[in-house]
Amino acid sequence: MEGIPTVLITVDPEQSWQARPSRAFHPVGFRLGQSLGPAGAAELHKKVLTDALDLLIHPQEPGTIVHKEYRGYSQA
Repeated sequence: MEGIPTVLITVDPEQSWQARPSRAFHPVGFRLGQSLGPAGAAELHKKVLTDALDLLIHPQEPGTIVHKEYRGYSQA
């Protein structure tokens, strides 16, 4: 393996797809500037980050953007 494995966390999958990242994670419904969720939601931040980093262990087809919804999350 060469290089450093990376995961892109994106709130705009359409635009991110154009850059063709090797691994991308989209938390559905999250807003720009809140890629991990709203301020102060530490448990949600940890869950989103853990789910994104899981793509390093269980990679998808290169170029795939994995979408995941988080129930109970509100865009306040």
